[in-house]
Amino acid sequence: MSAGLVLLACGFSVPANAVITTVSDSGNTYALSLQVGSAAGTDTVQFNVTGNKVGLTPTPVAGTPAIDISVTPIRPATSASAARPVTLRVDSSVGLSCQSGPCGATIIPFSKISWSASNTSGAGAGDIQSGQFTGAANQQLASFNANATFCSFPLIIFCLGWTYQSNAISATRLTFSFANDTIYPAGTYQGAVYFTASME
Repeated sequence: MSAGLVLLACGFSVPANAVITTVSDSGNTYALSLQVGSAAGTDTVQFNVTGNKVGLTPTPVAGTPAIDISVTPIRPATSASAARPVTLRVDSSVGLSCQSGPCGATIIPFSKISWSASNTSGAGAGDIQSGQFTGAANQQLASFNANATFCSFPLIIFCLGWTYQSNAISATRLTFSFANDTIYPAGTYQGAVYFTASME
């Protein structure tokens, strides 16, 4: 399943449609839920490269707001011993293109945008870490095994037959930053990246 996020640069804002997608496999035995952005409405990540931020020695520009990403696999109790690898990838292969202003056909590559990850369980847990878009179509952001770790119904001692909640990426927050190390023509730029979660 995949979900999109739009990012804008240089006076650019990025509408990121809130996406909560759940996909079940045959027999509804397993399910995978991916959320990008808030649960309702449309998020916009915006980078304002104006005033003192434009010059001979430009500095990085923080984007707002931060975006939460969650990946939640669901597994039955009876399959707790079988590992189901979960992978989160992003496609940032199409850059941010000029929408208005004198920027013409200029495209800013997504490799100019990085993020700082918070509310993360760490690399050892397979969670999203701070990083940077590579401009690739299949960049891996996180990978973990969806082994069932606890019963999703509290106070039930014997959960056989009940659905288990498994390891997950739980609302990892990404705060984006535009490198601002290249002077691009003035204007409004917009582009989209697509997150895809899969479970084997």
